[in-house]
Amino acid sequence: MAIKINQLKCLVTVAEHGSIRAASRALAISQPAVTRAIRELEAYLGAQIVIRGTQGITLTEPGEHLLAHAHLVLRELHLAEESFKQATGHQYGTVNVGIGASVACELMPQVIRKFREKYPHVKIKIQEGQLEAHIESLRQGKLDFAINTLQPNMELHDFKREKIMEIPFKLVVRKNHPQLNGECSIEELQDYDWIMPTTRSSYLNTVYDALSQHSRHLKNTITCESYLSTLAIVSQTDCIALVSETAFDHYTYSNQLDEIILDPPLPLATYYLVSRKSSQLTPIAQALAQLFMYQTRPLFSSAEQPTC
Repeated sequence: MAIKINQLKCLVTVAEHGSIRAASRALAISQPAVTRAIRELEAYLGAQIVIRGTQGITLTEPGEHLLAHAHLVLRELHLAEESFKQATGHQYGTVNVGIGASVACELMPQVIRKFREKYPHVKIKIQEGQLEAHIESLRQGKLDFAINTLQPNMELHDFKREKIMEIPFKLVVRKNHPQLNGECSIEELQDYDWIMPTTRSSYLNTVYDALSQHSRHLKNTITCESYLSTLAIVSQTDCIALVSETAFDHYTYSNQLDEIILDPPLPLATYYLVSRKSSQLTPIAQALAQLFMYQTRPLFSSAEQPTC
């Protein structure tokens, strides 16, 4: 006996819904069939996968490991089917993309408009967020590719990454902020309130690196994952935020904000298109990725397009 696809589907669905009954409804099969599939899987692997309790079903630690692989297997089968159909002329399917806020502001609208003109029946799912969420979603097969900043020293051996653009970031504050009195160094700003996302592995780590060179650190940090919320707070307080020039220019109330001029200035942020090495993009996902790369050329400062 080997692991069967229907067993993996039952495992994934039980984990998602938390009960045999709900999983049977979602799969349109009987409850005994779902139970039998789970028990056969446990018997074959020689270990308990699920724990049945009064509050529903939870997974054991080995079950959680198996679930991660089950997601990938089912995702790869789905991609294989979509790739085959698209290669034979069917322009249908779904593309799942992760993007940073700067990409969402400037690049994405033009890309999506052109993509929809050519592929009007393809579904597009966009996940805006920080790098950590994108990397994990890529590993789980939930995203086809992502476009975000990466630190040069990040070890991502299981991913392909292609440099697609460089854009400037700036420190922004409200109009008439007490620090707007000419150039300053980043370490002079450590005592102010800062608004930063939780991520520490993307371009935002530049600030922490600059401070650590002088044995300094940010003393007062507010955590916020939303660019819009961050800029709204900055406009009404003395907080400092690190945002891309693109996101700043597209903020509705940018006239209420100003830029702190740093000496030395911040380096450019490098954005990469990231995808899993072990999974080939479907033809339509590849078309969307190429369109993102093509659209960056006239918009951003780096015309160089090396493959890393």
